[in-house]
Amino acid sequence: MKTILVMDDERSIVNAWKRILQFEGYRVVTASNGREGLVAANEENPDLIITDRSMPIMDGVEFCRQLKRELEFSRVPVVLTSAHNPRPGDTVIWDEFWLKPVSIEVLLASVRHLLTRDDA
Repeated sequence: MKTILVMDDERSIVNAWKRILQFEGYRVVTASNGREGLVAANEENPDLIITDRSMPIMDGVEFCRQLKRELEFSRVPVVLTSAHNPRPGDTVIWDEFWLKPVSIEVLLASVRHLLTRDDA
């Protein structure tokens, strides 16, 4: 069973995405900010991480920077989500970007793609 870490400070989004992903057979762990996300990543060793850009304590971009410094997570796919497009000049350190709101179809297709791309 693949594990997905979902990070967002909006509980309604976390709960909705968690239910959808669990229904599809994934194990889902959650965090509400980047600092909690780093702890969860180290404890749970996720196969995929979905993180919001704007969160308290540590935002999604800083989370990506710190995560990618750790060798064991350098190949874990990361999706950055936001209600706003990436900022000009952003260094892309994530694998996919989702503009909120995200449809269930896009969420599931993207998750399947990211989790199977290295299996071939």
